Amino acid sequence: MTATVTRYVITHRGTHGLLPGRSRTLVGPAQGRNTYATREEAEKYLQAMVENNSRETLEEHYGLPLEVRPCECYPIHFDPKGIYFDD
Repeated sequence: MTATVTRYVITHRGTHGLLPGRSRTLVGPAQGRNTYATREEAEKYLQAMVENNSRETLEEHYGLPLEVRPCECYPIHFDPKGIYFDD
């Protein structure tokens, strides 16, 4: 089994095709470039998203609220192992 590293991702409340009890999913593609080394780094990016977009724009593209979650990722390239998160 491949060892993983914990990174941080921004998630939103999903609406379609999610597993029961797992209502959150990644904001962007499941790629290492969308993961962050620390919670603070992810929170900073999330804050920039909120400051630079209207609430209407965010609601149009994402299920609010947005939040940062820890995510198990593959080492080296940091791609997430999964895209769904618990409620």
